[in-house]
Amino acid sequence: MVDRNRPARYAVGERATLKATGQPVEIQEVRRGEFVPDFVYKVRVLAEKPARPYNLSVPEHDLLDADQDAG
Repeated sequence: MVDRNRPARYAVGERATLKATGQPVEIQEVRRGEFVPDFVYKVRVLAEKPARPYNLSVPEHDLLDADQDAG
């Protein structure tokens, strides 16, 4: 069960890591999920060149703290 009163795990401007790929991201926007019972984050994936950074929306359970290993 999700605690609806708890604060978001990440704030705008903080860094995290995508759980699936290990790519670093910067949090752009935080909102309550409409279809998932958790926070949803609009993030900017900080891709390395030659790739370009891009935006993505992900639920909180798909993110890890920036200092954690994705493996």
